[in-house]
Amino acid sequence: MRLLAVTSCALLAALNTVAAQTPWRQPQPPCDLKAGHFRVSTAVSNLKLAAEKPQQRDRMLSQTLDVLTRTITGDGQDKNPAAWYWFGRYYVEMGDVAGADSAFTHVLALAPQCGDEIATYRRAMWETTVTAGEQVADAGNVDSAAVLLRRAAKLLPTNPRPLFLLGQLYARHDRNDSATVYLKRAADAARSDTAYAAARKDALETVARIALRNAHGEPNVQKWARTRFSRDAIDRLLIADSTILARIVASSQSRKTRNARLAPPDQAAFSRDSTAREQAVARDRTGQAGIKAQAAAADSAGAQAPIATAIQAVRDYLTAFPDVADAASGLATAYAQSGRTEEGRTTLMSIFSGQDARVRLEAGVRTVRAGLPGAGAALLESGLKDSPYDHDALTELANAYRVQRDGERMLGAARRLLDIDPLSGTALRLVGTAWELRGGADSAKKYLGANDTLKVEISVGSFVSDGERYTLSGVAGNRQSAASQPMSLTFEFFNASGAVVATNKVEIPTMTAAGSHDFAITVPGKDLRGWRYRLS
Repeated sequence: MRLLAVTSCALLAALNTVAAQTPWRQPQPPCDLKAGHFRVSTAVSNLKLAAEKPQQRDRMLSQTLDVLTRTITGDGQDKNPAAWYWFGRYYVEMGDVAGADSAFTHVLALAPQCGDEIATYRRAMWETTVTAGEQVADAGNVDSAAVLLRRAAKLLPTNPRPLFLLGQLYARHDRNDSATVYLKRAADAARSDTAYAAARKDALETVARIALRNAHGEPNVQKWARTRFSRDAIDRLLIADSTILARIVASSQSRKTRNARLAPPDQAAFSRDSTAREQAVARDRTGQAGIKAQAAAADSAGAQAPIATAIQAVRDYLTAFPDVADAASGLATAYAQSGRTEEGRTTLMSIFSGQDARVRLEAGVRTVRAGLPGAGAALLESGLKDSPYDHDALTELANAYRVQRDGERMLGAARRLLDIDPLSGTALRLVGTAWELRGGADSAKKYLGANDTLKVEISVGSFVSDGERYTLSGVAGNRQSAASQPMSLTFEFFNASGAVVATNKVEIPTMTAAGSHDFAITVPGKDLRGWRYRLS
């Protein structure tokens, strides 16, 4: 009861703020309504005195209420627009938003020509009510602020500001269900109003964030995540054990073809290894079948419903603002959790396909890292068509194909990376791993060995623009136990069409054992899309 009393007092104080004496004003043409009844004329006189003589205001307003009530209920003036108009003016003076809204609604139904006149009062009361709602919200009175903001929203439905404020108010106080309702209503109402584009973006982002947080916090979703993790771990073990077993079998068949025989101790060890590996594969397959049965049970409506809500919320956000590539990770995670990977790929491609290459590439990188490598690879391939020398995108693309165990495509991406970054240990490892996936043992050994014997490694840390020029910074690291030889690197920089528009040289001096040398290059340009280097 004490809380109710505090809330009521806060609301009363706010309503007193809304109520304010206003200068006397006659209705303006074409809303020149005739009184039509003597009591209506009396009400007009009372309201005029209340406006012009502050000392009589309370008494005149009280008499106005009495006169107009009798006029409507006892004199049959309920179809008289003037009676309702002056009733609305009375409620304006009293700061009664709901009463004014109701009375003015009657006026508009009976005298549509008064639309502009009514809009003037609605707008004034709307502004005062919104201000009062903000003040009450700032004081921490959520419920009272909500009453005022809802009234303002009803008073001027075409203006979404009270809905935005109401949604933000609920979000600040962790009333997430209510926040979602009002923020979605506000975003929908502001769909074509550019003045509220930033507020709409913030609202949709908040709705998406709430939905994702709710989904991640659901026990059924968490259980499903654990099941998927166990399933994927067994899948990886099965792939590894099957690969080793295949090599053992191939080795045995090769010896049979050549009529080669192992020494008895070696044959015994070989038999033990092959038997153990066969048993491991059998265990993996049994575990995989069990996990998949559990996964089918875990993939229930209880887990899917909150994930579906999150997917829809992030889709709405990205559909409206597709340049917000960082939201792609949230959408990719939700699709990965739901197991709807192909739908995720189609959706993400449809959202980002028309965006700038940079947006597509960033979305692709985030999508791969969020656990949807197929969709991420598709986005990266799309972006790399227009920006073929993006180092980070090529690295993530190679990793995406590695996760999918697509050695052919991984090799293509890794080679492109090595072409622009030939002294990179990462690029060499990726090429070697790709050859391993393809079954090219000799080539894998060559590139992995080249990484092991790489003397000086070049690592580019950043490539950023200040609007007029780009700065590339990196570090050369000596991987030897002895001093390195000095070297010269020529960097080339590309525009969106892939043409070289700038070149610059970097001199790497002698470095002590395990030493390093930082370097930076600045080149003019407003839309550079990538770089590569070579030994000069």
